[in-house]
Amino acid sequence: MRFKMKKRESFFSILDYGAQTEGSSTRQIQAAIDAASEVRGTVFIPAGIFTTGTLNLKGVSLYLEKGAVLKGSPKIEDYPFYGFVHNEMKNVFSLLYCMDCEDLVISGEGTIDLNGSAFFDFNQRIVPPDSRVPLNQKQIDECSVRHETRPNQPIMFYRVKHLAVRGIRIVDAPCWTMSFIECEDIKVSDLTIDNDLSIPNNDGIHFVCCKDVIVRGCNISAGDDCVAMTGITDWNKPTEGVIISDCFLRSCSKAISIGYMHSIVRDVTITNCIVRESNRAVVLMASAGTGLIENVTISNLRLDTRIRAGLWWGNGEPVCVMGTLHNYESYRDPPPEKRFEVCVRNVLFQNLICSAENVIAVIGENKSVRDIYFDHIIFELKDSENLALKGRVVDLSPGNQIAELPDDGNPYWLFIKDAAKVETQNVTILPFHGQTPGIYVL
Repeated sequence: MRFKMKKRESFFSILDYGAQTEGSSTRQIQAAIDAASEVRGTVFIPAGIFTTGTLNLKGVSLYLEKGAVLKGSPKIEDYPFYGFVHNEMKNVFSLLYCMDCEDLVISGEGTIDLNGSAFFDFNQRIVPPDSRVPLNQKQIDECSVRHETRPNQPIMFYRVKHLAVRGIRIVDAPCWTMSFIECEDIKVSDLTIDNDLSIPNNDGIHFVCCKDVIVRGCNISAGDDCVAMTGITDWNKPTEGVIISDCFLRSCSKAISIGYMHSIVRDVTITNCIVRESNRAVVLMASAGTGLIENVTISNLRLDTRIRAGLWWGNGEPVCVMGTLHNYESYRDPPPEKRFEVCVRNVLFQNLICSAENVIAVIGENKSVRDIYFDHIIFELKDSENLALKGRVVDLSPGNQIAELPDDGNPYWLFIKDAAKVETQNVTILPFHGQTPGIYVL
């Protein structure tokens, strides 16, 4: 599909402002954006590789032609601080950012190359200090890589309404690929995100305190969460009204992540997705007493997990629902006072086919999790090369609690601990080495 313009004056090619495929074109591309912003125009990125530092989109739409590559600079000094302070990331450094705008589209058949690999030392791996057994070289190669500094919100939208991102390809993020913070009416479709699986924190898409979100037809591969929904920047503002469908997802951590610490997330529907080779497929996580996740439907998913070596969260669970205390003191904002007796509730898992190296887990604290329903589940337990690294545990990171299966020689498919009203029906459990995995309840 070629770019079609209604009026010549609304079309701003970066070539007309001096952008070149040699050297940096930050100033020239920003000039095109500045000009387009005066008439609500669209900036056109033609075929070729154009290197740039930080760009303020100013509410302007972008179209990337087939063969176009907008490439992030490898120099951190080309990403100046522009005033936004993040609760977790602190001072934010971005390639593209847009604040307090509405009605823009980023589309086309081109690529945004975030050049994340330039900020990491791939010869240095972060090996877990508390592994139960020594790691072999293959396992070390699965561990995350080290960095000194990096752009920490490469593509960031703050308080933007009526936003669409479609069709483009985004590669090699150094941290969260796309962040939507306090945005409304977001549509992300037919997007490919292909990140290096050894780079930590390079979430595919992260929705923070957002409302009315649709993600459809995306193919996302990331070291960290493929799609995350949280309230990290304001513990009192919920993310609500999210639909995710028809996606292919792969993650070294969590493919689909709902909630986190003191976040409020509600009214989420996820359907018709395939998760491959992920350390954990789906997680719902709310800190006991302060976080809340409610009214979630997850259906028609194919979930495949494998335990990955390294400091990735998860331990091969296809589904993990956790309502346990977890908090980081390093955040700018303190946690809210205790406000919820139940922190995860009203969740339906339906029509799941799971092949996994660990159990489905529902882990609460003082009955902080309740009304969790599993209907029409097919579960196959697999052997794992890396199970011995953490043992038969459900990973409750970033909390310090322990949820460990007994060393009794029996396989399990479901682990329930300190939760109320967890119901299963129409479940098919395939044999594992001649035994049928059972349910373990604490």
